[in-house]
Amino acid sequence: MKKKNITPVVLVLLFTVHIAFAQNQATVIKTEALKMAKALAALDLETYASYTYPTLITDKGSKEKIKQGVDSIQKYREQFGIKVKSVLLGNPSAVVTYKGIQQCTLPQTMTVEAFMGSIETETTLIGLSNDGKKWYFIDALMYRQKEAKLKLPDLSPELVIPPMKQPKIMQAEAKKTN
Repeated sequence: MKKKNITPVVLVLLFTVHIAFAQNQATVIKTEALKMAKALAALDLETYASYTYPTLITDKGSKEKIKQGVDSIQKYREQFGIKVKSVLLGNPSAVVTYKGIQQCTLPQTMTVEAFMGSIETETTLIGLSNDGKKWYFIDALMYRQKEAKLKLPDLSPELVIPPMKQPKIMQAEAKKTN
């Protein structure tokens, strides 16, 4: 008789542990993504690159492209007053494991400002992890680039990636002169 009473308690306990693990994992993912977003907003490209999937930056050609990109960003930043105004992240999707890689998606809204106005983009980040602790993030658009896609792990068919929305462009208000 006592064995029957223990079974529901064990099931509830296991279910509670599973939910707590999933919530903890979502917190880890979002915390890592926020660190990456903070680095991007501060244009701390070295830290930002540490959240790039390793196979994208291991060869010499990729490192050179990153260096050129950093140089270009610095040049345009100074020339046009470009700054990342905000990076907002939504909650991660459920994590799926596919071919040994944990994967999820996160919605991202980024606003970049320049003296001519600002642009707001809504994209999807793909989170990838080998161990569930260290997460890397790639804009879903990278999977449309043949060269990059070859260096990235295959995505689970269970991963839902919404289509990218058109960027919103807001012109800067002209200063009034009297």
